[in-house]
Amino acid sequence: MKKITFFIATSLLLLSCESSVEGLNDNPNQFTDSPLSLILNHSMLNVASIAEAEPARISGIFTDQFTGVDRQYGTLNGYSTLSTTYENFWEDIYQRGVSQIQIAKAKAIDGGNAVAEGQALILEGYHFAEAALVFGDIPFSEVNNSEFSSPAYEGQSAVIKGAIAMITDGVAKAGSSSAENNVFETSSTWAQVGNALKARYYLALGDMTNANASAVAANFSSEANDWSIIHSTANYGENLFWQFEVEQRADYLKMENSYMAQLLNSTDVSYKGNAKTDETARYNYYVAANGLSLNTSTGGFAAQKASFPVVSFVEVQLIIAETATSNSAKLAALNSVRAHNASKFSSTYDAYVEADFQTGGIANDGHTVADAMKMEILLEKFCSVIGLPTYQDVLRTDNFIGVPIKSSNTTMIPQRFIYPSSEEASNANFPGYVDQFVATPIHN
Repeated sequence: MKKITFFIATSLLLLSCESSVEGLNDNPNQFTDSPLSLILNHSMLNVASIAEAEPARISGIFTDQFTGVDRQYGTLNGYSTLSTTYENFWEDIYQRGVSQIQIAKAKAIDGGNAVAEGQALILEGYHFAEAALVFGDIPFSEVNNSEFSSPAYEGQSAVIKGAIAMITDGVAKAGSSSAENNVFETSSTWAQVGNALKARYYLALGDMTNANASAVAANFSSEANDWSIIHSTANYGENLFWQFEVEQRADYLKMENSYMAQLLNSTDVSYKGNAKTDETARYNYYVAANGLSLNTSTGGFAAQKASFPVVSFVEVQLIIAETATSNSAKLAALNSVRAHNASKFSSTYDAYVEADFQTGGIANDGHTVADAMKMEILLEKFCSVIGLPTYQDVLRTDNFIGVPIKSSNTTMIPQRFIYPSSEEASNANFPGYVDQFVATPIHN
């Protein structure tokens, strides 16, 4: 692994000249230092490259939220990937993510800025946890430590628990400070965001008790709590799905024939609607008028200015719904999401009652009551939370919701991302090639 000392996105840095000759022999691209606020801001911007960019598109293809159609996306749709597919993601995690966050954390500690230190800890925990979830064992505690030129790969579960500990420490330090800034819009505090992320990671570990406690502690009561990346019509400020579809790779990624589109399409045999649920408006939110592409029009999922939630009210409530120990608590959380849907899509999402999940109920397709509730909760999350968190749900539950297998050469969806070849070339502790159909340790 390369040890990266410093990196700043030049689009964030405004430079001025003191005179026409001063610094003539200096390298303008060789930064010597930068303020904490700028480095921390870059670290926050980098979250978009994890949550909203290529990793979200790839995992969405694997889980059939989307359909890969053209060029390399056509091969991805058949689960054909290479180590080079994940090079940029690995760099986004380590070089552009963790390395810069650790610099920000060190600056915050040196300056006695506990709030900034807490923010950095939450961001660092986020990057490590998201990487561990998809790659399995990864470098962790030895990363960017000068004593270890080749950081050791540490166990997936240990890394995720270590990331949770970082976030817990960050929550204690950043506490009640607002998590809203020029990158994220939210009514939440950093403590709320941290607890919401912890709920996600405890759930991935199968620790239902702590997942529930963390989700409840997050106290996400409405969409206003969403920790959402802000987008605009400014060049490079647009929604990343819009950028991909409109400016970069038109028609590579579609909704056509995806499982999510089928679940929301009232004319499809897989339609998840019922007497209390009309999914027509949500289908139109995701799918363009041509019935094939992502909806990039105003008000659509991939609209130019559409904010993208890294962690949302819906995700948090559905974690509560899945992990609650009583049916009444499960229904309360699920119905809060349905009320949100009714408002967001101006459509019918009437509250469920327990009888709807009994044998013969409108939300029971031949399951036990417990499994019928679980199915409804997971399908709701599948159609609401895009990308990496849903990929983990499908892996964690052994594909309980029945995502179709797209390749005739396998009976499962890819179980992990493949380690990039850059690690083999630069890290003596590289564990060797691990096939994408080998389950990560927490899913064995």
